[in-house]
Amino acid sequence: MQYLFADITITPYPEAAGDIVAAMLGEIGFDSFEMNETGLKAYISSELFDAQSLEETLAAFFMPGVTLSHSVHTLADKDWNEEWEQQSFDPVLEREFGIKLNPRMAFGSGSHDTTHQLVSLLFQQDFSGQHVLDMGTGTGVLAIAMALRGAETIVAIDIDEHSVENAIENMALNHITHAQVKLGDATSIEGKFHTIVANIHKNILIADLPVYVQHLVSDGQIILSGFFISDVPDMEKAARDNHLSVRQVVEQNSWAVMVLGKDPDTNQ
Repeated sequence: MQYLFADITITPYPEAAGDIVAAMLGEIGFDSFEMNETGLKAYISSELFDAQSLEETLAAFFMPGVTLSHSVHTLADKDWNEEWEQQSFDPVLEREFGIKLNPRMAFGSGSHDTTHQLVSLLFQQDFSGQHVLDMGTGTGVLAIAMALRGAETIVAIDIDEHSVENAIENMALNHITHAQVKLGDATSIEGKFHTIVANIHKNILIADLPVYVQHLVSDGQIILSGFFISDVPDMEKAARDNHLSVRQVVEQNSWAVMVLGKDPDTNQ
């Protein structure tokens, strides 16, 4: 899969502006973000990229005294892998949790707040005997975390073939032999799970939540991330619409993690 990236300059550059721009771009399909000293790089598959949507989204950004400029660049498959491999990768998850990664892309490497806070949350739980699912697995890090915390069977799914390859590689690095890594989307889910984890942007989470509920055991949990704390009201509404209750909300640098469970009176 070929990727593009938008190189966005924010002038001046308050930290909050980068988070707001990333959230807006997540709404139109951008799935990975790299913050830098002048703004950010936002990555998207060429199949999802629409130049007009990008222009309109950036034009809709407003913060007094702050302006945006951008350029768009193509990143071929080989260059996409090499771009991240040549970065100065900080193995924060290995230092803190013993998870070894050879990340082929930044998202899921542990450098992003959502990944780090999710792994921290997962390591506080015991998954012994559980069947678990990691949707949008990326590097496979969340599936690996649940495996290391005792999960009996692990399924990891991603729509990107390179992510599937990378997740398989990282499973081997961590000696995880009982995980199934699949190429697909939410329609690829089979069976029931005690825990479903999805670190994807907000619109996909809301759209796929009914499918997650169908594949959740009655006393199971759904752990969602990839959205800002300001998005929590929308996510709470989506939870209610799907007969789910909010068990926990965790925040780190304006990013949120939400833990959901089926309502006690739900017979689904």
